[in-house]
Formats: sequence, C-alpha cells, structure tokens
Amino acid sequence: MRIALLGLGDIAQKAYLPLVTGHTEVVPLLCTRNTQVLAQFAQQYRIEEAYSDLAELIAAKPDAVMIHSATSSHFAIATRLLQAGIAVFVDKPISDQFPECEQLINLAEQKNLPFFVGFNRRYAPLYQPALATQPLQVQYQKHRHNQCAPARTFIYDDFIHVVDFVRHVSGITSIQQCDFQLFQHSHAAELCSVQVQWHHKDALFSASMNRMAGSSFERLEYFSQDQHWQIDNLRQGEYSCHNQRQTLGFDDWQSTLYKRGFVAMLDQFIQLLKTGKTDSSANNAALLTHQLCEKILERLPQHLHR
Repeated sequence: MRIALLGLGDIAQKAYLPLVTGHTEVVPLLCTRNTQVLAQFAQQYRIEEAYSDLAELIAAKPDAVMIHSATSSHFAIATRLLQAGIAVFVDKPISDQFPECEQLINLAEQKNLPFFVGFNRRYAPLYQPALATQPLQVQYQKHRHNQCAPARTFIYDDFIHVVDFVRHVSGITSIQQCDFQLFQHSHAAELCSVQVQWHHKDALFSASMNRMAGSSFERLEYFSQDQHWQIDNLRQGEYSCHNQRQTLGFDDWQSTLYKRGFVAMLDQFIQLLKTGKTDSSANNAALLTHQLCEKILERLPQHLHR
C-alpha cells in the first residue's frame, strides 16, 4: 500500500515518519516543498518516491496521502486529493474553519473515499480498559506552561484533542446533546484557560486546558461503577477497584509512539484503506468534534474573536 506523507515538520518527523517507514504493509512516499528536507529524509529512510510538488504527487497515484502541513493549508490540499480520487489522512484539525470541515467531509462522502482524522488519544493503550466501561464521570485535562494563544489557535490546534476525546467517550451524536457550560480566562486578546462540561445519559463530562500552568502535562480521570482510572501523560497511572489500587504503566522497551496511541491509530487507518470506502459514522464523529470547537469559540468573550 503506497502512502505518502505530505509536510515534513516536527510532528511528521517525530511520529509519522518512523511509523510509516517501519510498517510492513506500507510503501512510503514523501512530499514537501522544502527540497533540502525532502532529500534528507528520502536518503535517511531510503525512500525512492519523493516529490516537491503536489501535482506530481497526485500524478504518482498513491493509495493515500497523510497531510501534516500547516493547518491553513489543509483544506486546499485535501480538496485536491479527494477530487483526484485519493484517500486522505489529515492530522488534526481538518481545518480551523468549520464550513471548510463540512465541505471536506461532504466531498469524502460524495466520492466514497476513506477520510481519517488523526486523534491519537482515542487509541492510547492505557485508556482502552476504561473506554470499555460505561462512564459515570470523565475529566480530561491537558495543560501547557506559559503558552496563552489566540482563541482560534488555542481551540483548534490544541484543545481539540481534549474536546475530541471527551466527546468520544460521552457518546453524543449531535450538537443538541451537548448543552455545555463554559469557563474561561483570558489576558489581553489571548485565551489562557478554558473548561467545558456537560451531562449526557446521567454522566458528567469535563474537558479543560490551562496554558498558564506551572508545567506541561495531561491527566485523564475516568470513573465507572466501582472503578476509577487516573492516567498521567498517557503513560502511567493508577487503577482502583473494590478499594484496591493497581499501578499502571509500560515496560521500558515499549516505544513512546505506542504509548501515545500512534501505532494503533495508523493500524486503524490502514484497515479503513483496505475497505476502499468512506466511514460515515467516523466522518460524522470527527465533524461533531470540530462543530463543538466552533460552538466553544462562539461562547467566548467578543474581544477574543478575531
């Protein structure tokens, strides 16, 4: 299966290049306008097909393209690929403009092409036992040290990870099921912290991010009947049941990409490609995550809208 990586920035270099080039079912291709970077990684990973132009990549007819370029470029690139009949993986977000998200999902549906959005936290191994239970209360926090940001960047480029995970576990299928409360703190024209919470099916869900934190970290607290998980930074934590505690973690030999869910996520994408068609349920779920992000933005104070 010939899969191209388009855009070779930091995340692509750290996560996706090692994964894709090491996968037994994938023949990797590369595409970036930076010819120096292109030559470097084509040589390092012994990749024969490397392109500096999107049109040339499309002409090469890969089975799929994984988009890791700047958020502002996602819509135009994904549109061209889908129109050319090529399956798409897009590193979150689809776009930071909700109408563009809708257009791309609709195009994938019309073309009946695989379309996959890269939310790795859903696939984190330590989270899976919790996700197999009925939630009573879920609190997900993801914080950063001293990184207040414009609201749209804050929400769509970072907080979306938290929003997607909590939406996923809450089981909502429409925005009408998410009458959320919002709390925020801003400084000047930048958003510094936000928390949203809602009820669904007698359970409470909370997603929060503080970018004025003393350090960068994330924590999942997941409560179900007589069970509690507290997992920090996706790689360590505690599980409690019947008033007994168990330490959670990994062996030293297991990779960071495995711990953070990237390995399972890539496998899921490859399984979708094998079907050769779009997954409407997954498409609608991804779109709902972006719609929720847009609703959060709309609820923020007016001075943060720009």
